[in-house]
Amino acid sequence: MEAFRTLIRGWLGKVLLVLFLAPLALVGIEGYFSGSNEPVAVKVNGEKITQKELDTWIKSQKDQYLQAVNGDETLLNNKVIENQVYDAAIVRTLLLQQAEKLGITLSDEQLGTLLRQQQVFQQDGKFSQTLLDNYLMGTKSTINQLLADFRKQTSLSLLTNSILNAGLYSDKDTQKLINLLSQERTTHLAEISLDQFAQNFVASDAQSKAYFDKHSKDYIRQANVDVNYVILSKAQFADQVQVTDQDIQQQYQSYVAGLSKDATRQISHILITTDKRTPEQALKIAQDIETKLKAGESFNALVQQYSEDPVSKQEQGKVDGYTVGAFGDAFDNAVLALKQGQTSAPVKTDFGYHVIRLDKIEGQQVPALAQVRDQLISDVKKSKLENVFQDAVNNANDLAVQSDSLEALADQYKVQVQSEKNVTQATNSPVLSQAAVKTKLFSTEIAQGDQNVSTGINLKDDAVLWFKVSAYRAERPETLAEAKGKIQAKLKRKEQIKQANASVKQLLADFKTKTPAQALAASSVKFQDMGPVPRYSQIVPIEIEKAIYSVPAPQKDRWSATTVGVGNYLFVVAVSDIGQNPAFQLNDQQKAQVVNRFDARGQQELNDYIEYLKSTAKIKKTEK
Repeated sequence: MEAFRTLIRGWLGKVLLVLFLAPLALVGIEGYFSGSNEPVAVKVNGEKITQKELDTWIKSQKDQYLQAVNGDETLLNNKVIENQVYDAAIVRTLLLQQAEKLGITLSDEQLGTLLRQQQVFQQDGKFSQTLLDNYLMGTKSTINQLLADFRKQTSLSLLTNSILNAGLYSDKDTQKLINLLSQERTTHLAEISLDQFAQNFVASDAQSKAYFDKHSKDYIRQANVDVNYVILSKAQFADQVQVTDQDIQQQYQSYVAGLSKDATRQISHILITTDKRTPEQALKIAQDIETKLKAGESFNALVQQYSEDPVSKQEQGKVDGYTVGAFGDAFDNAVLALKQGQTSAPVKTDFGYHVIRLDKIEGQQVPALAQVRDQLISDVKKSKLENVFQDAVNNANDLAVQSDSLEALADQYKVQVQSEKNVTQATNSPVLSQAAVKTKLFSTEIAQGDQNVSTGINLKDDAVLWFKVSAYRAERPETLAEAKGKIQAKLKRKEQIKQANASVKQLLADFKTKTPAQALAASSVKFQDMGPVPRYSQIVPIEIEKAIYSVPAPQKDRWSATTVGVGNYLFVVAVSDIGQNPAFQLNDQQKAQVVNRFDARGQQELNDYIEYLKSTAKIKKTEK
């Protein structure tokens, strides 16, 4: 759970919520245009936020967190995410209302320019109409809806950034912070093994109980299961695959067809939308265009006269970066049927009716079968093996349901039933630690007593697992008896550190009054010179780096020293000099970024502004 806590710590202290300032590619806009009959989750100054909008944003946020924890859903706290998004939705609405009140917005021309510059609509460094159209189709929205949403996003960004960047930083303040961050400290380390201390120490029962009573919340026995499982791997079915000459010939034909389909095609189109007319009226206009083209009229002239695609119209109808799949099957089939220079009959898509011209096709040379035979055989084997394996998985799922027996699966496929006991979400296992397995093992159904054979779970490395839980034990506080061993180990380490610190107490005192040479001459402790250690350098463990930067600046001919326990050692950490890291060179833009990251004044102003808006707003939440 620590990975999740790290993700959400200070979410409002960074930027509102990544969901609301994310690139368009990460957040669809369909949720922003919910119907009027959608259930309302909250009203902010009379403006409704629907439950559908919240659900869309919650899903988006969860998806991003899952990416950060490698898809392990067991690490997420869904209630925290829901509350986080709920609050952020209110904040977003308040800020948008304030931006509108203050007139913070962009002109249509500025908005269009920024939209074309969005990375999600760029291909090879240029704006791609295809990517824009594909995005609109995928989110089931229109260009006007997209522009309205983008206007909100830019207004939100302009308002928040104007506050975040308004912190009062003098040049002196900035340089002081830069100097602090670019600091490096000349360090000397000595490590002392803890094994030589408190060798016979055993905490008494009274000491153990006293510690347990004070820290009982730290001793929780995680939910755990006893589980049996079987695994089928794709590799075990490889000997069932045979490749014939007919298979190779068919694969070659598919390969040749694919080369033709994958050839680069440059196209232009004339689009007649159905935004302001019926589909029948749009089709009639497109048919008239087709007739005029057959009569010899100029395609480019008809683009200027009729096309309602404002972007491609500026390029004589050219669709930048066309790829198969961008506009749907009907559009693609029409393009594939055209020869170079030909125009199509009207083609219906979600955008309206298109008349398409194939401007250029750049095909690939077709190699002889003999040249690609080995690759074809490999492809056929891979395809056949996949089919055989999927058939086996489907049959195994049926058998699992019918028999509710892992032994039946093991007998059928000649594999072994494997077992593990006391498996927790923290268990390190090549198989059971995989996110898909953990999610199922610790699901609500298992917690409620489900002990049936699971359906197949896809593993890494082309394998599928079926499991059956024989025992589930819920999370609970540990008893003193269960925690006693860990407590005694902790108390012993505490005593070892205490004794180790006592052994260097005189040395630390000498560092304050004597030169390093004099202090070291009177001690048996040996130091290693680490040289300059910059901040955040990862040259030493983080605990040691914190100790390095916790001691005061050393006086002339003195070492400033402290101790820190790391693992099974006590480290004596001494600093002899403080300087500036010569590699830490920043331009003005980088300096501004550093200040924004490490100085919270601008962020605090935004937080205060948000709290002010909340205090003066009418917020009515709908109870579920």
